[in-house]
Amino acid sequence: MTWPTKSPVTIDNNPMPSQFRNLVAGGLAGMMAKSVTAPLDRIKILFQVSAEPFRLSAVPRVAMTICREEGVSALWKGNTATLIRVFPYAGIQFMTFDFIKKRFVSEGHKNHMTGAESFFAGSTAGVISVICTYPLDLTRAQLAVIKKKKTGHNRGFLNVIVNTYRERGIAGLYRGISPTLLGILPYAGVAFAINEQTKKKITFANDRAPTLVEKLLSGGLSGLVAQSITYPLEITRRRMQTVGLVSCKEGSSLLKQPGSVGVSYHAKEIPLSMYDTITVLLREQGWRGLFKGLSMNWVKGPISFSISFTAYDYWKTVFSIEEQ
Repeated sequence: MTWPTKSPVTIDNNPMPSQFRNLVAGGLAGMMAKSVTAPLDRIKILFQVSAEPFRLSAVPRVAMTICREEGVSALWKGNTATLIRVFPYAGIQFMTFDFIKKRFVSEGHKNHMTGAESFFAGSTAGVISVICTYPLDLTRAQLAVIKKKKTGHNRGFLNVIVNTYRERGIAGLYRGISPTLLGILPYAGVAFAINEQTKKKITFANDRAPTLVEKLLSGGLSGLVAQSITYPLEITRRRMQTVGLVSCKEGSSLLKQPGSVGVSYHAKEIPLSMYDTITVLLREQGWRGLFKGLSMNWVKGPISFSISFTAYDYWKTVFSIEEQ
């Protein structure tokens, strides 16, 4: 695949603000990455919210069961919600990061940020994007565990988010945001810092811009490290987001029995706090439960980050966004 060195679209004289172009470029990059890894995401969430032990070797079996019981398209169930969420999420995140990066670079009269500055910019961008788009992430997680029917009415994105609001109000739309914010600080900070500093070292060492392969490897490394150190908080977040949709016993049967890959909806179940969620998880599954599905992330994470960071660099070229 050939990536252009010059923009195929000349919009330098376009009145569209550069920050808006950053937002669109980031949003498109995020949508590309999430669409590729959506089937792995759905299977991972089903394991995360159940008591069934995770085995990477079981993933093909679960995928086949989903296809057989719900149809192939069910592997992308909730992906529309993901794309609705990820466009503003990734767009805001990349736009904010580049905005902060520009300030650090211009005020310091230098060409690159330090590692600490990259971490701060990434963490800040992550927090802002989470706060702006969290209800969409909550709805996407809920859709992933609600079983899709081959015939009849299926719960859609709007239906689920409206139901959550009616049952629990505004607070219900932000259920699980505490572990999300605690996780996004190191998660986004580490991911952006590693990617930024790796590309900087490649540029200095070789006196040239990183190649496509080097960008992919840089993004993959950043995703691998960032997701590994924050994974327990992701487990906690998913549990809090899907309470009332699945119980641990119910979830285990869903992943064991070929005839059931989905859950019923019980909106009246009282949500647990972050502390209670972690306590219950440790009591049921031990410390291993906090890392259930991590091996899936070691496969999915590097792929997603590689595509996201590299695609963002590509779209910046397309939209004539100046590289800092």
